[in-house]
Amino acid sequence: MYSIIGGDQQQYGPVSAEEVRRWIAEGRANAQTQALAQGATEWKPLSAFPEFGDLLGAISPVALAATGGGTTLLSPEELLARDYDLDIGECLTRSWQLVKKHFWPIVGITLLVLVVMGVVNQLIGLLTRPAINDMIFNHRISVGAILIICGVSILSTPIYTILIAGLYKYYLKLIRGESAGIGDAFSGFGPATGQLALLGLVSGILNILAFCLCVLPSVYLTVAWTFAMPLVIDRGMGFWPAMKLSRKVVTKHWFLVFALVVVVGLVAFAGIIACCIGILVTIPIGWVSLMYAYEDIFGRRAA
Repeated sequence: MYSIIGGDQQQYGPVSAEEVRRWIAEGRANAQTQALAQGATEWKPLSAFPEFGDLLGAISPVALAATGGGTTLLSPEELLARDYDLDIGECLTRSWQLVKKHFWPIVGITLLVLVVMGVVNQLIGLLTRPAINDMIFNHRISVGAILIICGVSILSTPIYTILIAGLYKYYLKLIRGESAGIGDAFSGFGPATGQLALLGLVSGILNILAFCLCVLPSVYLTVAWTFAMPLVIDRGMGFWPAMKLSRKVVTKHWFLVFALVVVVGLVAFAGIIACCIGILVTIPIGWVSLMYAYEDIFGRRAA
């Protein structure tokens, strides 16, 4: 028997497992729905209960450990055929719990990657600073200067993509209850390097072209490609199939994913307000919540 927290935040039950399965089939409950098993004291999402894994199409590390079984990836066709729900608040809550559990490793490794990105940014600045200074101080805006700035920005995007993708992989391993370390955070420099570099390069060029035509297409594409990086680093997909799959899946609930991206940005901004030191906590919380969303949307099924 189970007690369930419905979409209206009211408690229902106790109800039988058969009734819960019927609710899942009818769309009245999903992987993020909170449930309490009879005799238990801790509320958990339904994805943590192995008995519902076949209906939910995904199984969490908790359920995996409970069953002793394995999981298989959902194919792109299966992902496109099914619908999904995204609970932003739940993603943030789980993110905060994970960050608290592994506070110093997460903060320290995230800081290390950010420092590397900062060094790369300073090196890039050496190339673009003369053109920018000429535009600001001499009020001379030339096509050459604009091309230099855009060109360097596009060429630097692959480096940032490789670094952030490695950090995503580190977060995903922690989310799945696996051991993770510094090597995982820099795993973008490995077999997936080429595809990640192409992902950064192509998405950077297309985003600049979209921005030049109109701001709205650029915003749409940026959000639509939110999960392209984890698809490459986690599933080993090619950059173009990953971009296509991310775009098609996200477009089903684009505004919901857009809201998540905005919330992640606001969380990071809150850290900046907190004397800038807060970003060492808020950035990991934001990025980990994105990976929880990735797990919920592109989840696995029981093998």
